Formats: sequence, structure tokens, C-alpha cells
Amino acid sequence: MQVAVIGSGGAAMAAALKAVEQGAQVTLIERGTIGGTCVNVGCVPSKIMIRAAHIAHLRRESPFDGGIAATVPTIDRSKLLAQQQARVDELRHAKYEGILGGNPAITVVHGEARFKDDQSLTVRLNEGGERVVMFDRCLVATGASPAVPPIPGLKESPYWTSTEALASDTIPERLAVIGSSVVALELAQAFARLGSKVTVLARNTLFFREDPAIGEAVTAAFRAEGIEVLEHTQASQVAHMDGEFVLTTTHGELRADKLLVATGRTPNTRSLALDAAGVTVNAQGAIAIDQGMRTSNPNIYAAGDCTDQPQFVYVAAAAGSGAAVSYTHL
Repeated sequence: MQVAVIGSGGAAMAAALKAVEQGAQVTLIERGTIGGTCVNVGCVPSKIMIRAAHIAHLRRESPFDGGIAATVPTIDRSKLLAQQQARVDELRHAKYEGILGGNPAITVVHGEARFKDDQSLTVRLNEGGERVVMFDRCLVATGASPAVPPIPGLKESPYWTSTEALASDTIPERLAVIGSSVVALELAQAFARLGSKVTVLARNTLFFREDPAIGEAVTAAFRAEGIEVLEHTQASQVAHMDGEFVLTTTHGELRADKLLVATGRTPNTRSLALDAAGVTVNAQGAIAIDQGMRTSNPNIYAAGDCTDQPQFVYVAAAAGSGAAVSYTHL
């Protein structure tokens, strides 16, 4: 059986390895860096940054009432970033690149895939030219990217998504954060603990989809740490002038040196030409799948953040493995 896998993150890796285990030959296609979101620009670098910020916080705010003297830490973000990236590179090689390179049943193709029809893909190779990949079964595991809200002036400004925030080698004096997602809040707290004056703009309350007590507790904790939380606040205009962001909000004007936009993620499906293969997506562009990870085309499966399922790396990996078991046993 010839299996094509589009993507190389948690879902794609799990699916590729499980398919090989079941006797399939796999062609894995990746347009960017091997490893997907989690190891490169998500879970791994964010948790390293959060850990550094936590240590800085403990040094500044000793919980032992004088028994251990508090000190003001000296933050060198460029050195922290170098350590962070070294660990990312190490884990990417150990968990992704090394495994793929050492498996003779997996062929890695670097390029951008589009469906030619329901049995083949056209891949625009990163090195130039094109290649056609035929398949008996295909798994789409292209992940998701930061969503950008339609705020006038935002797209014309040098705003950050979580990707740019994690890659910054400096700590801004003032940071404005649009969004109240987990990503928004964990980065808001990390930058605050590393020295930024942080203001969070929340369209509703923090974690408004969860038990209200959770949002209330997080809001209180943030304010106790000096993070300004503006609830029921939206930016209606963004301008960037003379190196400064100026946000027009429902509660007045806000100025900041950097602006982080973290309002959710959108599936990476627009460039796949899914309609050529008869694959259905929902209004948000997420691929609709059944319990066996099948799409509307019985020979094409999908898993991970590009689908309508919860966006968690372990959910993605489990779905990828499940999809491989399904399509190799038909």
C-alpha cells in the first residue's frame, strides 16, 4: 500500500510510523521545518520560556518571608533564547528528523502539496520543480496557524503572533496582548515575569468558556503580579508610528512597544485544493472527519489541528495512529 502523509507534526509522524508498522510504504510531504508546531514554535519553546520566567519570578518574589532573600534577576533574553533554540533543535532531531531519516519505508519530500485528484498530489518542491505523488490512501495533517482578527490597521503593522514572540531576543518594555486564549495568557505572564509591563485585552473575561471561577482566579493572580487585565475590551484600530503601537479600544487609547495577537488558530487547508479530491471542510476551513478519521472521501483521512477536533498534540498523535490503523486494514 502506498500512503501519502501531508505534514510532519505529531499527527503526521504517528500516522506515518503506524502505517509502516502495518506494512505500508509512506511518502511524507513537508513544506516547512520538520516537526510541526509543538516542537518548533509551540509546546516546547513556550514551556522553556515559561520555566525561565518562573525562575525569574521566584528570585524576585521569594515565598519564604526573608528566610531566602529576594533578588532582582538580571535577564539576558538573547542567552535564554539560544538555550531555548538549542533544546528545540535537539528534540526535533531526536523525535522527528532522526526517526524519519532512519526509516527506509518512509520517503520525505520537501515541498507544498496540492490534490491533483482523489488519487494523486502535485508537490511544488522547495528546491524547484514539481513532483506527482500517487497514493492508495492519504492522510492530511497540515496543522493550524495563528488566526489574525480583522482589526483595521493590524495587518499593516509589525505585530507578533506566538511564533514571533517566542523567537524574540529582547523583552519589550511595554507589551499589549490581544486575546484571552491559553497561548495569550501564558505568554503574557511569561513576558511580565521577565520584565515587561503587560496589558491584556480580553473581548470577554479570561477563560470565559470555562467555569467562571477559573477566569476569576487567573485574573486575580495576574493583577497581583502587575499584569493589567482589561475585560470586555476590544481594539477597533491599530496603528504603528515611530516604533510604537497605538491601539484604539472601547476603553480608550493604549500604547505599547510590541503587540502580541493570540486569538486562536485557523486550519492550514486553504492551499491544499481539497475540492479536487472531494474533501469537505466546515465554515472555519477545518476538515470534517468521522470517528475513524475519514473525510468525505473514503480514501483520504485527516488528523490533528487541521480538522474539527480539539487542538492538542496528544489528541493529534492518537488520531494519526488511529487513522493509520483504519486505512491499512481496509
